[in-house]
Amino acid sequence: MKESEIDESRYKADFMISENYIKFSSELLRLSLLAIGGFATLILTKIKDESCVNAFPQPIFFVAALISFVVCSAAALCHRYYATDAMSWYISLLRAESKDDKLKIEKERIGLHKILRFSRLSLIACEVSFGIGVILFFLAILNFIY
Repeated sequence: MKESEIDESRYKADFMISENYIKFSSELLRLSLLAIGGFATLILTKIKDESCVNAFPQPIFFVAALISFVVCSAAALCHRYYATDAMSWYISLLRAESKDDKLKIEKERIGLHKILRFSRLSLIACEVSFGIGVILFFLAILNFIY
């Protein structure tokens, strides 16, 4: 094995776990974009059936839900970036460990923990804003119907 090569068993499980988290945030992104499209459909339906004046007597739920889904989409994209970047930091750390370069190991470890923190926070923001968006979306629909 070359000096810069790393045994696949050292990182394979980590890549699989990271891939599943990225798939999860991708689904939240997909559902958020679908909900944003749902808003457009509701607005067009309401405008078509009635005049534009007072089409939405209390648009606060629509606006708040829309903002929540936009935040969720942005956070999901951030998570995808940071989770992918974290794996490159992890591989760099493993390479530094295989060369037993203490200074580089510390640098890579600090960078990895920093990027993992960003990844974690963006995934949490994605989940929370999606949940809030769903609740506000249902309130907006109820407000829209009644």
